[in-house]
Amino acid sequence: MRTRKLSGIMQYVLCICLGLSFCLSSCSGVFASEAASVEVLSSEKPLVDMFQSAKDAVLDLYPQDVSLDDLYEGAIRGLFDSLGDPYSEYLNQEEFDAYTQEVEGEFSGIGVSIQLVQGNVTVVSVFQGSPAEKAGMKPGDVIVEVDDVDLRNKSLQEASSLLRGEAGTTVKVTVVRPSSGETITLNIVRAKISIKTIDMQDLGDGKFYVRISQFTSNTGKNFSFLMKWMRDRGLNGLILDLRGNPGGVLGSAVEVAGELVPKGPIVKLKGKVVNQTVWNPKDGEPVPTIILIDGGSASASEIVAGAVKDRGRAILVGETTYGKACVQIILPLGDNMGGIKLTIADYYTPSGAMISGVGLSPNIPIQQEPLTLPDPVTFKRVMKPGCVGLDVLSLQDCLEFLGYNPGPLDGIFGPKTETAVASYLKDQGRKYKGYVGETEVLAVNGSVSEKATNPPDQVLEKAKILLDHWLEMYW
Repeated sequence: MRTRKLSGIMQYVLCICLGLSFCLSSCSGVFASEAASVEVLSSEKPLVDMFQSAKDAVLDLYPQDVSLDDLYEGAIRGLFDSLGDPYSEYLNQEEFDAYTQEVEGEFSGIGVSIQLVQGNVTVVSVFQGSPAEKAGMKPGDVIVEVDDVDLRNKSLQEASSLLRGEAGTTVKVTVVRPSSGETITLNIVRAKISIKTIDMQDLGDGKFYVRISQFTSNTGKNFSFLMKWMRDRGLNGLILDLRGNPGGVLGSAVEVAGELVPKGPIVKLKGKVVNQTVWNPKDGEPVPTIILIDGGSASASEIVAGAVKDRGRAILVGETTYGKACVQIILPLGDNMGGIKLTIADYYTPSGAMISGVGLSPNIPIQQEPLTLPDPVTFKRVMKPGCVGLDVLSLQDCLEFLGYNPGPLDGIFGPKTETAVASYLKDQGRKYKGYVGETEVLAVNGSVSEKATNPPDQVLEKAKILLDHWLEMYW
């Protein structure tokens, strides 16, 4: 009689119900405990026999050699596919190791966060200073191939395992950029990625900007240290940037929210075996906070934003969040057998608002305006006052894009264009010599590329103004 292991999983779920333990180390420790075996229920025996018959037929009759391990792995993947839940899945050992490394905050790869968007493997965020950023990859890029392997119908973990690899090795990544329709192939050298999940900037007068890019196992603790540091320096207003944050460890999200709301509920969990409200035990004073969100803010990010919006002093600014409102556990299945990522509950904001499939709407909608890039200036001749032509028109387009007023975009090198050129060169530490030559054209084109790579953050700038007005009016 075939048996199945249940005790380890049930103990783990019980651990969650009693103590809300969501860290991977707890997961490993609990599942490693002694597991009792139970007989298959009589109602399931015909199904088990059916599977065995199908498996035996494949092994006996299929003309190609078939691995028994592959058959069982395929069956387990099929079990999760039948749930219709894109977030629950089986991970083989390689995929499981990669996932746990990411949650812990260190891995070898190209340095991007990805999500499935309408079935496409889409870049949600690009880590600062990563190989992907240096190669020119951008948020919103759809990854279609990795080393000539088509990613259509591939899971996130399958895509992630292809992108990762030993530091120093090169991976070929083909992306489609929806904003321009371009298909771009990038050769990226993998590196050791240590995820710095929190960045902070002192805005002056007791105001601070904090960006959280992902919720790893250490993010909550680090944020608590940072909050104490900022409070010691007179914190009276905060901009918390959760744009492009795909989520992560629930416990870290609870710790972050706990620093920004008073004692009381943070999130409600509703599931088959998990039905509880997670409370903040601290009785602190909330700080006026503007939380920046967008379509890449998901899962744990939505827990923080929803909790602070409901119970703190927060205004949500930006775009509607992703709408991933499921709580998951990670369970190893044994030595070199991989593990499973399983949804066990949905979560709701403290007021009971549903997030799944809906997301959180901002109090103040603000969208980053896309940059329309001018064509680069093609050097054909030295341009000077009185010149007329398409090359002058391209120069005027680029100057206007860079914030210098060249006058009418008419292709005529007039006084206003000359003034704009002189102002641009002065800001670049260059001297205007009475003409625009090849060196000046290269500088202008380089400045355009730099601005396109690091566009002004319009949402953040508006948030700073909102925070100033808020503090002036009420505090």
